[in-house]
Amino acid sequence: MRRYWNFPAATGGMINSINNAGLETFRGNALDSLTREICQNSLDAVKDTTKPVVVEFKRFTTNINQFPNKEELIQVFGLCEDTWRGHNKKSEDFIKEALKVMSQPEMSFLRISDFNTKGLEGAREGKLGSPWSSLVKEAGSSNKDESSGGSFGIGKSAPFLNSNLRTLFYSSYDVTGYKSHIGVANIMSFQKSDDQITLGNGYYTDNENSTAIQGQLQLDQEFHRESTGTDIYVSAFEPKDVWEEEVKKSILFNFFITVFQKKLVVRINDLEVNDRNIVKLISELEDNDENQILKNYFELLTSSNTVKIPYPAKRYKKGPSFEEGEAELLLCNGEDLNRRVLMTRKTGMRIFEQKNISGSISFTGILMITGTNMNNIFKQMENPAHNEWSPERYEKDPKLAKKIYTELRKFIRDTVKSRFQEQITDEMDAVGLSDFLPNTSLDSGQSVNKTESLNSTIKSIVTKEVKQETEPKPRRKGKDTKEIEEQLVGEFGITPSGNEGGSIGETQSSGGDASAGSGVDGAGNNELNPNEVGNTDKKRERKPSKYPVQMDQRYVCIDKGNGKYRFVISPKKNLESARLVFRVVGEQSNYDLPIKQAETDDRNVTVEKCSLNTVYLHSLKKNERFMLNVDIDYSDYCVMEVELYEN
Repeated sequence: MRRYWNFPAATGGMINSINNAGLETFRGNALDSLTREICQNSLDAVKDTTKPVVVEFKRFTTNINQFPNKEELIQVFGLCEDTWRGHNKKSEDFIKEALKVMSQPEMSFLRISDFNTKGLEGAREGKLGSPWSSLVKEAGSSNKDESSGGSFGIGKSAPFLNSNLRTLFYSSYDVTGYKSHIGVANIMSFQKSDDQITLGNGYYTDNENSTAIQGQLQLDQEFHRESTGTDIYVSAFEPKDVWEEEVKKSILFNFFITVFQKKLVVRINDLEVNDRNIVKLISELEDNDENQILKNYFELLTSSNTVKIPYPAKRYKKGPSFEEGEAELLLCNGEDLNRRVLMTRKTGMRIFEQKNISGSISFTGILMITGTNMNNIFKQMENPAHNEWSPERYEKDPKLAKKIYTELRKFIRDTVKSRFQEQITDEMDAVGLSDFLPNTSLDSGQSVNKTESLNSTIKSIVTKEVKQETEPKPRRKGKDTKEIEEQLVGEFGITPSGNEGGSIGETQSSGGDASAGSGVDGAGNNELNPNEVGNTDKKRERKPSKYPVQMDQRYVCIDKGNGKYRFVISPKKNLESARLVFRVVGEQSNYDLPIKQAETDDRNVTVEKCSLNTVYLHSLKKNERFMLNVDIDYSDYCVMEVELYEN
């Protein structure tokens, strides 16, 4: 039968330009998205679970005449050019580049092959809902089982972003022994010579139903498939960066758990990433913050100090039930760790990092959801890019999904605190506490000369009226989304999207006179600087209060050499936004005390920033104590004066 490019007519349907919602989902990093989606799809199609899935990335160059029905596709791009001329600049640019690529004597391809997989079952009949139909013909469709990683059917769009022609070829050898291939051009609608408008997607096929052609496609002359699996050929593959390094980095960051567990082997040209060399490959990564976080996570898998805690069994009325251990939390603590938990599901692929767990405990963790029931629930909460969980996506019962997700975050937070916080509290050395206790030895000895060595004379007494500020009226409760998210942050220290919040420390050097920081006229008033950029609109807002807010406070030095102090503070009124102003109490006068960093472990209070001698805070509650750890730029004991102001 004759093989040709078939572009079905829209027949009154939607006309598509080069923009595509599925493609735009992965546009941020095309190679990383390609790697993540390909490996996840291959892991979902594993044939023998006792052996690893092997995925191979191989770039090769071939004569342009090897491109199936090249001249016919060139004519298609010519019709696209006539249709979109003067109507869509992006479409015009794409067509111009495509025609340029097709005029070259050679073309670069990326071959992606997997092994120990089932192949594209259903290619023989082209039956709706089969793995072949879901990948090749259906839009937004996924028919994977509950233990799979994918659920939207959008990930199949990622490889098209890496083709300058938006054209792929699929070749398959499935478990039934059937061998097939087909081409897919994901381009744009165009007007045919018979005035019909096409849908935009075209297929290299041998029939008007656009089903697969029998037999394998062999564009890479050096490759011959002898076992089941799928080959994807990405045409006009011309990456701007060193693609091998990008793919390797993506594997190490996203699938280090899967590779370490001997479930995945990846070959990138001549490099192989497997369970035997992944330790070496990760250790050789450049020593930067991003790579150090990866090293922290990987050490969890190999360290003898790692604590493994199973998620307890859960039962929900009119909902799912989880057996104990459907998820497992791996934790360890130590110095300079990232204070995050990496979230993963069945395939072991990185999804996102859960932050805002503890501001004072140095730890790192991995949560692995492996149970079928739990995996299915969280799969349905996952966004198409597989980097976020949102309960609203669980269409069956979003409120139940929110409860399940909230309880999981609470489990993580409570486990971290119960495992590690007690050690910090019990072992804290209250260095410097004796400085604030009475010296009883001065009263015990009868022969001690009790004459004062310093004489003080009161020159004058100045009285200052302190205005009593009224408490703000309680805020009306509502169901605004932002308010609910803020409540989650306060209760659990974790945002639903995994975004980071909590304590922030900024290093500032002290300088200028004593009024350069928060203290103005000795009252700690943060007046707006008229010469500072961006203050024009702020001048119309209410000025920060000049009058201190009453509070109870205690503090203790916990590390003199590094200037670390711990405060326990209880304000006498509710403060939505406030600031703490620090000064050293001297013999002759007080002076501003530079603050290098401040952080709180309180689940309600958040630290916005530090500036000179001032710490800016949010969400202080009346008569509710909170703890604040402060690093000062002073390496000896000092007596501090701390005042609280409302912003």
